[in-house]
Amino acid sequence: MSDPTDRSDLPPAARLLLDRLPFPRRTAVIDVGANPIHPAPYTSLLQAGGCTITGFEPQQHAFAALQKQKGPNETYFPFAVGDGKTQNLHLFNVDGFTSIYPPYLPTYEAIARPRWCRVDRIEAMDTVSLDGIPDLGPCDLLKIDIQGGEKLVFDHARKTLAETMVVIVELRYLQLYDGEPMVGGVDCALRDQGFMLHRFMFNKSIVMPSSQAGRLSRRRAGDQLIDGDGVYIRHPGHAADWSDGQLMHLALLAGSVFGSHSLVLWTLDELVRRGACAEDLPAAYVDLMPERFLSDDEQLRRAEATATAAATATPAKPAPAKGSKSGKAAR
Repeated sequence: MSDPTDRSDLPPAARLLLDRLPFPRRTAVIDVGANPIHPAPYTSLLQAGGCTITGFEPQQHAFAALQKQKGPNETYFPFAVGDGKTQNLHLFNVDGFTSIYPPYLPTYEAIARPRWCRVDRIEAMDTVSLDGIPDLGPCDLLKIDIQGGEKLVFDHARKTLAETMVVIVELRYLQLYDGEPMVGGVDCALRDQGFMLHRFMFNKSIVMPSSQAGRLSRRRAGDQLIDGDGVYIRHPGHAADWSDGQLMHLALLAGSVFGSHSLVLWTLDELVRRGACAEDLPAAYVDLMPERFLSDDEQLRRAEATATAAATATPAKPAPAKGSKSGKAAR
């Protein structure tokens, strides 16, 4: 579908989808809160030339970093996304905590993290709504992480989200900000627009402070959930309303961004049923899946096929020894 750039980090099964599905266009990603603190989950797909990015990042240093490293399929704007009105932006001492909400101090006291809740300054900030941006273009994946402001964005992005297939959103379990909607508010907002929770990308937790905290492993004993990234997909019970292109974009995102292989195969079966892709594509996809996702019987079949191929392979002819007639240069 596109000229590959660097596909080395893209899983082989995802490369197969790029090569064999007749995409109507590149998969379109909108990233709200694109601060490049950590690599984005779509990085390997972007490097392979399989998607476009339209990103929004109001913090000047983060926007400058995005502009410096962006490629030909990336466009960034220094705008804060919200409801289109002026909001107060709380700039925290710790990078990544900046929010339109002030800190919820009882939480920081309970978990003994006073540095996390320090606000350096508050600035009035104009916001834009996604539905208010002219010529925004399509959105197949909305990735959003803006520290509690996600529901505000969803409530003013109904037109943008009408054709969106996937939303990757930060979900809060332990309240960090005063007034933030938390996981329940975000979940209700997305379900109201036809999405359902599909899986978690990851969850973060901490060790609660105690007199014995120094004797505990911070990594293994962390049992208090804070937040994590959830993947929402458009409800599959309404797949009859989706276009072939929407199914293709969902398959590619599931295979390359959040690793949901059974969802990929479900979408491919639907495309086969519609006559929109080759009948052998689902089986070819499984052939390239990592072994850890396969059944015991399938792993055994794959091992036997590999052994048979090795046994029947034509052995390479040995190179002629030095000094032999066949190794001498013709005179």
